[in-house]
Order: sequence, then C-alpha cells, then structure tokens
Amino acid sequence: MGDLLCKNYPIRSLLYTVLPLPYNLLQLKIILVELPYRINLFIFAIKKMAIILISPVLIIISSLLFFNPTFAVAQNEYFDNMITLKVGRYLEQDFYEVKSDFDGGIYIDIRDFLALTELNQYSRLSIEAGNINLFMAGSLFNDTNERHIQKALKNLKSITIDDRVYLDKQAISELFPLKKVNWLAESYTLEILPDFNLPLDYRVAAQRRKWEIEENKNNQQSARLTDLFMREDRMAVNLGMLKLRYDIDDITNNFENGSENNKGDVEIEYSSQLLYGDLNIRQNLYATGELEYISLKYPYLLKDKTVALGDNFIQGNDILGYDSKIRGISVSENGYTVNRSGRDVTIRGEAPKNAMVEIYQNGKVADYQRIERSEYEFTLKMRSNNDEFRIKVYDRNGVLLEERSVNVMQGRGFLTRGKWDYNFFYGQNPQGDSNAWDDRKYGIAYGLTNNLSYSLDYYDTRDEDTLYRYVKQQAGYRFSNLFIPLVTHLSYYDSLADRSEGYISEWESEIFSHKLSYRYENYSHLLAEDESKDLYQEAEISGDYGRSDYFFRFSNKNYRDRTQNKYDTGLSYDISNSIRMDLDLGRSVIKEADRQANYTGKIAVNYARNDFTYNVEAAYNDGRHARWRYSARLRKRLSRNNKYSYNIEVNYNTNDLFNLTIGFEYKFDVFLKIDYDYKSERDDIHRVGASYETVLNMKKPFMPNNARNPDNSYLEGIVFIDKNGNGKKERGEEPLAGVGVSIGQSQVKTTQEGTFYLSDISPYRSHKLVYDYSDIMLDPTLRVNATQGMVLIPASGKKIAVGLVPLSLIMGSISLPGTDTKISKKFFSYVEIVVTKDGTYYKNIKPEYDGFFVVQDLTPGEYSLTINHLGSENIKLQKEFFDVRVLSGETGGFYEGVDFVVSEIKK
Repeated sequence: MGDLLCKNYPIRSLLYTVLPLPYNLLQLKIILVELPYRINLFIFAIKKMAIILISPVLIIISSLLFFNPTFAVAQNEYFDNMITLKVGRYLEQDFYEVKSDFDGGIYIDIRDFLALTELNQYSRLSIEAGNINLFMAGSLFNDTNERHIQKALKNLKSITIDDRVYLDKQAISELFPLKKVNWLAESYTLEILPDFNLPLDYRVAAQRRKWEIEENKNNQQSARLTDLFMREDRMAVNLGMLKLRYDIDDITNNFENGSENNKGDVEIEYSSQLLYGDLNIRQNLYATGELEYISLKYPYLLKDKTVALGDNFIQGNDILGYDSKIRGISVSENGYTVNRSGRDVTIRGEAPKNAMVEIYQNGKVADYQRIERSEYEFTLKMRSNNDEFRIKVYDRNGVLLEERSVNVMQGRGFLTRGKWDYNFFYGQNPQGDSNAWDDRKYGIAYGLTNNLSYSLDYYDTRDEDTLYRYVKQQAGYRFSNLFIPLVTHLSYYDSLADRSEGYISEWESEIFSHKLSYRYENYSHLLAEDESKDLYQEAEISGDYGRSDYFFRFSNKNYRDRTQNKYDTGLSYDISNSIRMDLDLGRSVIKEADRQANYTGKIAVNYARNDFTYNVEAAYNDGRHARWRYSARLRKRLSRNNKYSYNIEVNYNTNDLFNLTIGFEYKFDVFLKIDYDYKSERDDIHRVGASYETVLNMKKPFMPNNARNPDNSYLEGIVFIDKNGNGKKERGEEPLAGVGVSIGQSQVKTTQEGTFYLSDISPYRSHKLVYDYSDIMLDPTLRVNATQGMVLIPASGKKIAVGLVPLSLIMGSISLPGTDTKISKKFFSYVEIVVTKDGTYYKNIKPEYDGFFVVQDLTPGEYSLTINHLGSENIKLQKEFFDVRVLSGETGGFYEGVDFVVSEIKK
C-alpha cells in the first residue's frame, strides 16, 4: 500500500468556488491526471478525422483530373485506415486497421479477423483455385453441426494486397453466417453480429455464471433476513396503533329523551404486533358494546397463504347460501366470497367502517356502499358471461386502500401441472345464535396437467335453521389442441345430510371475436328449494367490435310446474373513454296454469371520470303496473385533493311515484367530517350526521400522525453524511437539514438534526421513498440516493439511517512488453479489471485501448484489483493483484499507482 497515495489537491477549494456545483470533481481529476495517457488517443483521432475529411476532397480532385480511362486505376488505389470494430456482444477494438478506397469502401483482412476473434482456433481457411473454403467447428453453433462454406472469390467484393485477402464489409456476411452487419459512418464503427458463438462468448458466459452464483449466494443470505414474512421487523409484542371513532347518524335527535340509539356510537380499533403476527381488534364501547372484529393474522407464514386466528371470510365461489363469515382458525388467500345463482351474483367482503366501496362492472361503477359496520354486500345482474367485476375500497377521506378483480366463475381456475392449492376454515358463525364451533370448510385442488385441474371441497356449516353439509367436486379442462379453443368446468354437489344433489356445467369457446358459452344446472330437494329451480339452461353468444359489444342469450328455467323461457339481447357502445351507452331488450314466456309473455327493455347512459359518475336510465316492463320507470344518479366521491362529496338520485315511474335522495359530505380535516342526508320516502326525511376519528401512535403519542387506519405504519429516520460508509449515524458525522422526504403525497423535510417522520403508510405494499436534495448544498463527491424501496408491516414503525457516502476512485494502467501492435490491441480487447470489495465480487471494468482504467464510485472499504484475461494467450504479470484501502472522510479520495505490468505474452 506504500505506492498507493490518496491525493487531495489544494485546487479543490478553488474549483468549488469557480465551477458550478453539479460539476463532478472526480471527472475533472480524471481528465487532469490521465492527460498523458490521452496524447496517443488524440493523435489517432486526428488521423481518423483527417481521413474522413480529406477522402471526399481527393475523390473530387480525382474526378476532375482523371476523367479518362485511367480513372479505374485511381479507383484501385487503397490506403490504410482505422475503424472501431465490434463483433458479437463483448468483443470491441478501437483503431482496428483496415484498407479503404476513395469511394468510402472498407476492407478487412480475413485472416487478421479470424485471429482477432480467435476463430482461427475453431476453423480452417484456405484459398485454392479462386475459391475460399471455410470449415467452422460445430462447437461454435447451438446445433453442434459443423459448417463448410465455399465461395468463389470473384463473386465476393474483395482485394488482394501482398498476398493477403481483404473482404468488403458486406462480403463478410456472405462468407460467415451472420445475423447483421451494420456500418455507422458518423462514428466510423463496424458492428458485426454473428449467428454463432464466439470463443469469447463462452468464456464471458462462464465468468458471469461464476459471479452470479457468488452474488446469488450473498443475496440468499440477505434474503433470509428480508423475506416476505419480514422477520427482522416483527416483534412478540409492540404498543401498536389505537383508533378512536365517534359516529352519530342524526345530530338533531341526539338529545331527545329515550333516543338511546340516536346518541351515536363510540368505537375503538386497535392494531399491533402480537406473537409475530398482525393483531386487529374492533370493539364498540357505546351503544351496542359488541366485539365487532378480532383477528391475528400471519401473512406468508405458508406460501401465498394467510393463517388467521379470529374473524375471516370463508373463501368460496359457490351456489350454497351459507353465511360467509367465520370466527376461528383459517388458512386462505383472499377476503371476499362470491355466490352466483343464474344471472345473479352476490359479492361479500370486509372493509373498514366508514369506508367507501365501489363495485365496477365492465369498467363502469355499478354500485357503491358506505360501510356502516365492517362488511359490504353487492348483488348484481350479469349482463353477459364476459362481464368483468372489480372492487375498489376507499377510506373515509377518499384515499384508495385496495383494488382487486373478482372471479365469478365456478371453482379456482386452472393450476399448472403438479401445483397444489388449499384452504381451511374452522370455527363459529359470529352472527349466528349458536356459539358452538361447528362451522368448517376444507378445500384442496391439484393441477393434474397444465390443462386439467381438480378440486375437492367439504362444507359443514349452518345458516339460521338450515344445515349445509356438502361435498363439492369440481374439474376444469382446457382443450388446447382444438382449432377452436374450448374450456369447461364441471361441478357436483352432494349433500351428506339429505338426498340433495347439484350439477353445474359451464362451457366456453371463442370463434374469432365471438364468445360462446353454455351453462347447465340441475338440483334436487333442499338445493332446488334454495335455488328455486330444478333445471336451468343458458346459451349465450357475445363479442365486441372496437367500441361496441353485444350479446344474445336464451335461458330456460324449470321449477316444479313452472317453466320460464327468456330471450335477451344487449348492445353497448363506448361513446368516449368516459361515456358508455347500454341498450337491453328481453322477452320472457312463463308456462304454469296458463301462458304469459312479458317484454322488457332498458336504455342507460353512464358517465365516469376520476371521482365523478353520472347515470341515467329508462326501463320498460310490460308485466308491471307502472310500465315505465326513470332514474338518474349523480355522484362525486371524496378524494385526497377535495373536501366534499355529494350524490343525488331521482326515481320516477308512470304512476307518478317520485322519490328523491340527496347526500352531502364535507371533510373539515382528516379527523372530522359532517354529512347531510335527505330521502323523500322516509319519515324523517332530513338527517345531519357527523363522525370524528383519530389514530394514536401508542409508542409516539405526541408525534403528528396523519394515519387514517390503525393498520397503517410509520417511518422515521435520519439523513447524514456517512464518512465511513457503514450505514450508521455515529459521533462526528454531520446531519443534513432541509432534505425533502416523501412517500406518495406524504411529504416532510428533515429537521435541524436531520430527522424525519412519515405516517399513514399502507402495509405490505412496495413504496418508493423519494429524497429531494435540491434545497441544500452538497459536495459533488457524495453519493446521493434519489429513491429507496420500502415495505412495512401493519401498525409498526421502521427506523432507517440514510447516509450520503463520499465516493472515491482508483486509477491505474496496464503496460505491455515490447510486442507487435496487433497483439497489443487484441490484448486490450480481451482484458478486464475485476474488482472485489471486502472479499466479495464488486464489479468489472474494461480498460481503454492504451491500458488506462478508472474505477469510480467507491465507498470506504478494502478493495482488491486483478486482471482477467479472456484471450487464448498465456500472460505473466509482475504483480498479480493490488490491494487498496479506501478511507473514510468528509469527501471522496483519489487513489493512483495501481499499475499492472505484463512481462510476457505467449500464444
């Protein structure tokens, strides 16, 4: 280390004053120090530029002076030239010697090309009787087959000088199997992309694999501490977050005698870490005193599954009418359930109280609900089997909490071959009369092939007085070998409590842009009573053309002595990205004691943009007393950037029945909100309500906290100059004040002590932590991280240290013994500098054409530099490696003297 000096020049302070701050001082140092190395480069560049500029002049002079037949002689005069040659992914050589003519032609010495690429060791070239014969080894090709290429020399654009054959740059592609040859005139660069593997490709690939194995090993060791379970952040117990909430539906009745239910609700919700899991409890203190929700969840404890102790939704997509909530033990992956019967789809799930839940059908808002307890339930009519459903959950201030698609098909879908899926639920119905732990549901699925999946589910649950004890078997198969794709799902329900059975068969296919579907349902006994049908069949064809889509559907339903046939058709057209028009027509024929026919129709226009929606529709039903009904809904949802929301709904029918609903909400701040509700058909048509809620960080109760949900997390940290690069704030290291720190729209600036605090961060999501240094003065040698990825667990905080590390550089050279110029150039095309830090691979760099190299952006640590020669020659070094200790300091250091000397090169 004695010959490796760290130099901090006196001119540094002057440069800080004169140069603009963003200028990189390290780059200036490189320019000053490596100037002697660049003299030869400058000379070569001048030569190249002179050739480029003089060539057109010589061509013009030649055309003026030699306009007779001797012009052909001038055309055959060639001169030495130099280009940049790139072959394959890794081989590059500057100042590669070629022959040129005054027409701009480039000719390459074919034997020199084979030597540079080392193809001469894997091929054999001969020129006999005016033919070029090239034999290439099979190891160069992926199919391992040898290549024998023979070309007539007269058919290739070539020249012969001093018994050496030079091929034109395009003739190269006629002799060798190449993917592409590209000439970049502005940079005088020839790019050759072979359709085979160069020897250098194999060596580089082997070296990369070695480094990747080492890097993966280090990453795996790190990943053990930062997996999805996030063990390093979890605790046996922490203080967590406490949410206090007060709601009152109608302030005007608050002080009326005997109106206990109108005095509002007081509720607390508590979230924390308990036994390394996520605890959440919601308790009503007044007026019901009910334990509304309790759960302890372990996400990702099992792969892609959540283990929950307490309340959860039974995962399912079934016809069974059981209550979908359970309090007990469960292993599942989602928090909603789907119940489908014919065209009716019921979607249930959970969301925070006072949240707004929207259900989207085919991209448009179909319905929305303000959550009064902790659950939502939507029942919608499917227009066609291509309908897509999506749920969005917003908190009380209009911030999006969750968005997910909903699968309304039977079963779980398809699993790849050999993949398992499962779920498990056991406990009690928290909303039932019995507290017995007699509700259970188990399910398992397996991918027999990539196109065939099978699942088995067992249900044992009670809904009011009805006992559901069923075994459900379901199989799905994709006929992938057919010209027309076909997908089928078959489900069989078998009751273990009575003789009830159920069969459901779904078939789907597609011809061009037309989708065909068929559904068959057959039930008996209790299932038939629950579904109000013994037999149901449905056939549909649908499709879309640009902005429009359509469907035609026929269905037949039989229940006891009643038969109903329905014919439905619909057309939708997207007038713009925000406006959609729907037209539906239907005819139903009911046969019971007599025959009845009924006609229906509906036309609707929907407008949706950002947080604003508008819907107007007119519906006709020949079977109603009031045949025509009209409705309009206007709604603006709360969002992060506005303080109010409103909704207006008008309904009118031809019997002069009219009702009006008006709702308005105003948000004073993130804690207090007031709302007004008017309904014309209600006795107390006017209601004024209010709600107040706040979340306390129990560990830091006096810190400003903008969290809206006790599950949300917080982040605190410090920004400082990390002199020694160890990532820890130590005595003597300067904090940085005024640095902007943000996640999404939550923004703060660091204090005088360099600290910051961010709250209301959603857990289990990948966040981008952004740093803004524009308002402070920074040394240009400091490494500045503009962003940082961050994932947090619920109801917990994380403390980080953001150290700006001074960056240093190492400069050196590689010198060769007195060798041939071509050997020297080839050597530097095949050599790289490998850098390790603290015994681990760090990076590799290519030296310049003359051996000069710079390793930049180095943090404090122990570095070792070695030469990796990927050519076929054997080399001998005077010194095999150099060790450099990069020291800590206020600014980066500059290290030189790393000069490798090659004493011998042997072929």
